[in-house]
Amino acid sequence: MSFKTTTAALFLGSAVFLTACSGNANEKDETNQSVDENQTDMNEENSSEDNTSDDVNADDGSKEDAGDTSGETDRDTSNENEDIQKLEFDSPKEAAAEIEGYEKVDQTNIDLGHGIKGLQEGAAGHEYLSWNEGRWLIKVNFPTDPQYRIDGYDGAGDMAKKVVDYLEKNYLPAPDKGVITINGFKEHPETVVKWQEGKTVYTIISKEKEPFDALETAVESE
Repeated sequence: MSFKTTTAALFLGSAVFLTACSGNANEKDETNQSVDENQTDMNEENSSEDNTSDDVNADDGSKEDAGDTSGETDRDTSNENEDIQKLEFDSPKEAAAEIEGYEKVDQTNIDLGHGIKGLQEGAAGHEYLSWNEGRWLIKVNFPTDPQYRIDGYDGAGDMAKKVVDYLEKNYLPAPDKGVITINGFKEHPETVVKWQEGKTVYTIISKEKEPFDALETAVESE
């Protein structure tokens, strides 16, 4: 009887011990699962923060790029002048050689007004008139046949006087030397203003029938 009781007690004790172990194992599994879930949540939060940081950095980079582009546009805009060509040379002597046809008009035969006198000549259907204003040489080339002249002018003398009137009130740059050529042919009118300042040569070319757009551009470059 005692042996049966002892055996039953041992069996009951083993069952209780196994149940306790199973319970502890389940609790550990649940605890580990909870820790794993918490770790997963933390990883997701960190990933979200990293993505947010990347987005902020990307936005900042975009702003910096936008700022750089603006700076380039400002620089380009400040340096651009579509009406005036600018050439730099190694020396003033080389720049001066770029101003072709410059001369002092010593012999004159026509009064252009405002104390300015010029030399008027004709050859092979052309009427030429040239004069100096300061260190500028101004030359006008008109056809002798009225049907080929630009409208509104009687000839080279008429054009020259209007140019002198304009330059009496509007001042050209003060160059080392400069040349203005005005072509008064109706089919291919052209005004070229070219001058040297030190190592730099400036050029304005206009295909307008009137020369005053080109002259105004030169005046406003001062």
